[in-house]
Amino acid sequence: MASEKVRIQIYVRRTGEHVLIDVIPKLTTFGSIVKTVCERINDPEPSHYYISLNNEKEMFDDMVFEPSHASEQFQMIMRTKWLLEHIAAQAMRRQGIKPVETKEIQAEATAVDEPSVPTETSVNETPAHESAAATAIVANPSKEENTTTEQNKPILGDVVRETIRRIPRRDVQKYIHRSLEKSFDILLMGSPRVGKSTLINAILKKDLARTSAGRNACTNSMSYYEYEETYTTFEDSRKPITSTCSIRIWDSPGIENWDELDIAQHIRNLVKEKNPICLIYCASPGCYASVEHMKVIIEQCIELGVFIALVVTNMYASDEVDDILETYQDLLVTHMIRTQVVDDVYYYGTIGLCTAVNSVKYENEGIVKPPTGVDELMLGIMNSLSEEKLLQWCFALMDNGPFWVRAQSRIWKTFKLFKSWIGY
Repeated sequence: MASEKVRIQIYVRRTGEHVLIDVIPKLTTFGSIVKTVCERINDPEPSHYYISLNNEKEMFDDMVFEPSHASEQFQMIMRTKWLLEHIAAQAMRRQGIKPVETKEIQAEATAVDEPSVPTETSVNETPAHESAAATAIVANPSKEENTTTEQNKPILGDVVRETIRRIPRRDVQKYIHRSLEKSFDILLMGSPRVGKSTLINAILKKDLARTSAGRNACTNSMSYYEYEETYTTFEDSRKPITSTCSIRIWDSPGIENWDELDIAQHIRNLVKEKNPICLIYCASPGCYASVEHMKVIIEQCIELGVFIALVVTNMYASDEVDDILETYQDLLVTHMIRTQVVDDVYYYGTIGLCTAVNSVKYENEGIVKPPTGVDELMLGIMNSLSEEKLLQWCFALMDNGPFWVRAQSRIWKTFKLFKSWIGY
């Protein structure tokens, strides 16, 4: 006896839409659900998305909707790889690569629309009842059933589809492979024990370095934390192509006793050797930070074309946070007027930004506050980098899955606001 249909609601993180669909427990797969929702929101790439159960568990495409799922909450979330491909396409256009005609891409639809991660593999085949399950989903709901009316239907899906089709996806993937065949570097500076390691772990969602209060603050040697990321695509023969790059986080030694000339030379040497994505400078209430040293660091970054993020860490520690943040703003405004303030991030064009964060949960005398400001810092840097550095920054953040889920809608708003990314 066939199971009865169950109506569920899918929240699309990218667009903010709620889509109602009918499924058959024990028959409908989550891959089918993704495909149908993509049709509803006018997005041609279901491989760019996955379904999340209660905003925690990824439901793989070949998993089957169970009766117990009927009362759960579902979200459709964009995969990070698609964002990388889109950013790469923008970089290709800025480098003068000629877009192909739409009809050329349609003629090569199989190759262009090839998913980054295949939905069918020899190890994990799509269930035999996949085709039957597809019929369990309502293809043409009534206007009352769909919460998005024709009048307010987002046009972003059309923009996304058109943007993707300007350059063959295979070319975009080759560009990414070439771009990732090297090491990426991020520079950290600031006094010892201001929370640099804690911040970078929160940004990358990795335990790269254990914080230690006994670290030698007088050493002049550079330490770095390294990890690898991979990017995999598939040829027509389904043969995987994988690129691996090394991402290194350089923690500069304590510079409290250095003079300005030593600091300037140190930064020049670092930039020449590393060509970093950006420099993150940290100061914390109660820790020493020389304004003169900060001046030199900012001046060198501007001269060398390195984006600088000035961060106040441990923002709940004392009221001194406001004083440090004001100092940051005074230093940056001497080089560039403040261009905007978004989510407590102060932007100064392509030169730098400043903000305050608390990288971990704060607990003190019964007061508990969640981590604050890290997502905003990550988005702020993302908003400010050029295409090549932006691609590197996003790739460095690949494993921070919770960030991509939380910030998804804001990232798409950024795509619409920053014309240099989209070009329309």
